[in-house]
Amino acid sequence: MNRIILLLLLSFNFTLYSQQKQNQILEKEIFAAITKTGTNLLKTSKAHSVSIAVVNNGKSYTRHFGVIDKEKQSKANNNTLFEIASVTKVFTGTLMANAVLEGKINLDDDIRKYLNEPFSNLEFNENPIRIKDLLTHRTGILTPFPDTKEIRQKYSPDSFLVHKNRLDKSYTKSDFFNALRKVKVDTLPGTTFKYGALGPELCAHILENVYKKNFEDQLHQVIFDRSKMKSTRIKLNKNDIVANGYNESELLMTPLSSNLWGASKMLKSTINDLTKFIKFELDRNNKIVLESHRKIAKNPDMGYFWEIQTDDDGNTVYAKDGGSNGTQNILKIFPESNFGFVIIMNQSDKNSGTYLESAVNNLLNELKQR
Repeated sequence: MNRIILLLLLSFNFTLYSQQKQNQILEKEIFAAITKTGTNLLKTSKAHSVSIAVVNNGKSYTRHFGVIDKEKQSKANNNTLFEIASVTKVFTGTLMANAVLEGKINLDDDIRKYLNEPFSNLEFNENPIRIKDLLTHRTGILTPFPDTKEIRQKYSPDSFLVHKNRLDKSYTKSDFFNALRKVKVDTLPGTTFKYGALGPELCAHILENVYKKNFEDQLHQVIFDRSKMKSTRIKLNKNDIVANGYNESELLMTPLSSNLWGASKMLKSTINDLTKFIKFELDRNNKIVLESHRKIAKNPDMGYFWEIQTDDDGNTVYAKDGGSNGTQNILKIFPESNFGFVIIMNQSDKNSGTYLESAVNNLLNELKQR
């Protein structure tokens, strides 16, 4: 009997040791793929800093490359606060998914049901803009909010961001609604894709009307508090410092500005918090996540502000990228593989998106080969 017990214990210990060794090899390989990708991205782009986080089967792997501040030569870490820009939109979409599940909002509803005035102009040949049109950038309104036509005509492309930032600083919610009263719906809602701030900002306003609660408070209740994301926020605290970002000429850029709800681009977050968000998005028991991932539009395929893609193996991928005046980032979720990652670089110019997408492909290829 003792011999049998001894053999069982030895077998158990050997199995445990083999599993631990396999996990160590896997961890080493993931870090090797991250390091190769981050190092190459620094070399090919003008970025001074690159941060990469991978979540695989519930474990997080993070690395930071280069310097976040080229003057002080300081490095980023897991608690460095970055602008995540348009990745903010998928957080807004998650709140809308929660509202749909709670029966507060219906995707096919006329958006005017949730506004405080008639807005008789918000239809095309008696076809109204629906909630799902906001979530998929298909409102039929081609005018941006705020309208940048004047500054595009007046200033050179090199100085556009500076003047756009000034416009955003002065553009209020009153200006937003004044423009909404006058705007024309140019095409049939649900048919023409036009990316912009209108959809997510109107979603935030609708959510506040429905729940009688501040938009950022709702983010905490539905996402941040559940995921223990303690550093992600729209409005900065007094001592918060956002990571430096640079333009094509390596000039330090000012952070994004907005007097609206912040639902389209104003979240700031850390690598530590973003790994928690990836885990939140990979939870297939989370009905809010499943709803936010549901395809509600085609060509391009979209969920609740998520871009829905298919990888080389035929698996579904949920993606969102964002760019501020001086940073670029991309987030991808692979539910079928229980895998996700985020890459952030502190450089934003006309080529940054290309470099970032190349880094994404390199990271995926490296991980496949290992």
